[in-house]
Amino acid sequence: MNNRSGIRLLIWGVLLCVCGGTVSGQMLAGPWLVESEKKIDAARKTDVRVIVLDGEGRPVPGAGVRIVQTRRAFHVGLVLAENGWPKQGLGRETHTEFWRCFNAVSLERMTGWPLLQPEPGSGLDDEQVGLIERVLDEAEARHLSVRWGPLISADAGRVPGWAAKLSGEALAEAVHAYSELVFERFGGRVDQYDVYTQTLGHSFVENKAGVSAVRRLYGSVPVKSPGARACARFDDGLTLGRFQMMQRKLTAMSEAFIPVGVVAIDQRFNGALERRSLARMLLKIDQVRQPVVISGLTVGGDSEVNAAINLETALRTLMEHANIEGIWFAGLTPDLAAEPSGALVDEMGLPTPSGKLIDSLYDGHWGADIDRQADELGNVRARLFPGAYRISTTFADGSSCETEVSVEKSADPRVVVLEPLRPGSTIGAEGE
Repeated sequence: MNNRSGIRLLIWGVLLCVCGGTVSGQMLAGPWLVESEKKIDAARKTDVRVIVLDGEGRPVPGAGVRIVQTRRAFHVGLVLAENGWPKQGLGRETHTEFWRCFNAVSLERMTGWPLLQPEPGSGLDDEQVGLIERVLDEAEARHLSVRWGPLISADAGRVPGWAAKLSGEALAEAVHAYSELVFERFGGRVDQYDVYTQTLGHSFVENKAGVSAVRRLYGSVPVKSPGARACARFDDGLTLGRFQMMQRKLTAMSEAFIPVGVVAIDQRFNGALERRSLARMLLKIDQVRQPVVISGLTVGGDSEVNAAINLETALRTLMEHANIEGIWFAGLTPDLAAEPSGALVDEMGLPTPSGKLIDSLYDGHWGADIDRQADELGNVRARLFPGAYRISTTFADGSSCETEVSVEKSADPRVVVLEPLRPGSTIGAEGE
């Protein structure tokens, strides 16, 4: 470890001592934290009742029950660099703690139209396709959800030079042909497409080819890429003026019968992030009819420690809103972060305070395993985030029983029965 990394870890440790009352490496304390936890619980968790029965179908008081989340429904993602996977991480090196909480990636830095089809009338660029396919292969091997990123931009400066010169039917056909190439090659391997982006200040395609070209583009996503969702993406949509612009744009798209499935917001926070102001802004998120994802989040500060404090403020406030389905972090390394102070790993691949904070929240706090003892009726009750869980118990004779269950957000309790196999039975542990 170099001196810089050692100093960083020393500062991190001192800060945790100073901020008394922190839990699992979290950096904030105070009454608002308790209130935030209550809001997150109400917005996201579901009651689960585990009933432990013995071989005769009788309740087992005092049985120890262990609940382990095996897959999180909420997306915690990374926006990858333009050359793909980081050199360290995702279990490749020894510094694995930081990577365990991520279940999604975004390819947006390698999937732009100018990169994939630089020449008119050509197929997709072979070298770029090869890079994307290698990234997708590894994402699939690691069971990671994938965002494509922008498909077509409303900014003429972000489409291939040859396409920027087109208009009318020629432009509509070029947009359609390119999207068909993408879907033909990658359809079924991508979960979300940012179909038409940079729309708050630009309207290249609808101005030059008509709104029908945009409608056709959105409508083709679920047909050509089964299971994928069509996203409308907006930059810095969580600032007041731009949020209002985003609302007007979404209304116009709805009136034009453009089928938006998800609203994606790319957001940067710098300086001192004030919780109260952000909370007021995010109340407006509840007015958005579609699910929302934060497609690229970067949070800086005047130091690495203050960047991490800002990041925890942002993450907790975002998690209080149930229609936010995922957060992708855009600033993995200092060269990718809008503010180097907000990078998640340093040049050695070691987690910065912000990186440690993400792990402490999503794995150590919101993803912690639960160990409980059954009450006199063999019941264990818990509040769980949506996702996949392994629930197990060990009986007095040393035998054990476990089941895999899926938990969704619901007002009704989820009931899970843990019961060993009986002679002649074909059903063991049962999730109902």
